[in-house]
Amino acid sequence: MCSPWEYGLALAETAVRNGAELQLETAVTGLTPTEEGWRVETNRGVLEARYVVNAAGLDAQAIHEMAAPPSFAIHPSRGQYFLLDKSEGGRVGRVIFQCPNEKGKGVLVSPTVHGNLIVGPDAEPVEGDDTSTTSAGLAFVRETALRSVPSVDFRTSIRNFAGVRASTGAKDFIIELSAPHFLDLAGICSPGLSAAPAIGEYAVELLGQAGLALERKADFQASRKRIRFREMSPEEKAKLVAEHPAYGRVICRCETVTEGEILDALAGPIPPRSVDGVKRRAGAGLGRCQGGFCGPRVVELLAREQHRSPGDIPQERAGSWLLVRETKGGAR
Repeated sequence: MCSPWEYGLALAETAVRNGAELQLETAVTGLTPTEEGWRVETNRGVLEARYVVNAAGLDAQAIHEMAAPPSFAIHPSRGQYFLLDKSEGGRVGRVIFQCPNEKGKGVLVSPTVHGNLIVGPDAEPVEGDDTSTTSAGLAFVRETALRSVPSVDFRTSIRNFAGVRASTGAKDFIIELSAPHFLDLAGICSPGLSAAPAIGEYAVELLGQAGLALERKADFQASRKRIRFREMSPEEKAKLVAEHPAYGRVICRCETVTEGEILDALAGPIPPRSVDGVKRRAGAGLGRCQGGFCGPRVVELLAREQHRSPGDIPQERAGSWLLVRETKGGAR
């Protein structure tokens, strides 16, 4: 098992530390072939690229058709989940799958690396990036999971959420050079997370065959260090707090996440810009109260460290605002 978002962040942060430049909230609006490769038009200007790798998920079809004739279609499929409290985390010791069917691998019951129990998903066609949850979908997940593990206590649910698969209906991933210097990585559904390291290596191999000069980076930084206060011994905690008092101020009580850990995330290679961004990097808000206690304190830290107004800090994406207006006294 692994933590999907922490795995993705680890890869992205490692890339940035080794010289990659990340442009967030940048939408590709057009591709034009050039002598050297591609002219990439975006909502934030124009980029010149020798090679383009299309790993755009739900938007992979649209990006592909900017560079090559249509050859596949993305059919979004939503999957809904229950996340249960850590009191249910020991209910099973392994991932419990049911028999696969034409829709996928079915509903699973699984422990997580953080000690919770996760149950899901279903599979439902949707339009676009619709990550809403429905009573019917969650009821299906609950009833189906109980066939595998009848003892699961859904009263301990602390969160419901959904993701959208970028399915093509094909029996395999689409990994191919669809145009000169243009590589498609599309339709990467389950087990895409498990396959990701191999997909990356294969993509590099294909780019090399297409003419990209491949040379190992001599001073590659392959590791990153993280302080997890709750995992330290009493002696280690005392020493750390004496040297850096911010680690002695607990912001998230459910997960014992300190101010020092959040400040580390804010100073990292890819600083979070939202409350959920802090959650995925430092763990504040992952616990039983789901940010009910620490959420306002995380907003305060984001505003203070990034010199932003608290009203400009979203829960996750732009538009998911937590604060909408000032009160009569001027406080938010």
